[in-house]
Amino acid sequence: MDEDILRTVEKISGKLSRDCYYDLCCLVKAAIPRMPGTFSMETLYPEAQRYSEKEKDTLAKALSRAAEDIWDCGDRAELQKLFQRVLREKPTPKDLVRVLALSIWRRRKAVRPQVRYQVLETRHPRRFGFSGESWEPERHLVVLLPGREQAEVEQLVRRLNQRQIPIQEAEERFLNGEDLLPVL
Repeated sequence: MDEDILRTVEKISGKLSRDCYYDLCCLVKAAIPRMPGTFSMETLYPEAQRYSEKEKDTLAKALSRAAEDIWDCGDRAELQKLFQRVLREKPTPKDLVRVLALSIWRRRKAVRPQVRYQVLETRHPRRFGFSGESWEPERHLVVLLPGREQAEVEQLVRRLNQRQIPIQEAEERFLNGEDLLPVL
């Protein structure tokens, strides 16, 4: 399981040894790519099932147990910090999954840019291009730019990184035959 998710759940948890916490982590992992938007629990269960190998009903019950245990035995101050407000009543299981996923998503977004581009160089013959990578959603792009000089490609990569052009947009521009340098 993802260490960041485990640490975040551990901060608010009650009896961490309970199996329901692993299932909560699986649901949070399935929710992170959907952030900062909303989701229905019905869409999360199939993906969470791949991680936990448990049935939807079992996951739903485990999530309810985890929410109950956090409220009854967990660190209430950490829970309120996570929700960024004073909690007068137990949060719903869905709200718990969403706030955990959103917290992790925000932390990850702050740590690394949405998109990272870098210069590529082939040896024989010597040519230049670039690669791009994004994490949410996970996408990769590799483009060889025959006839371009190293300085030109380096300039393009700097601009792509500064402007955080989404991978899909860069890919569409390239496939449509648009020259990326003048556009940026």
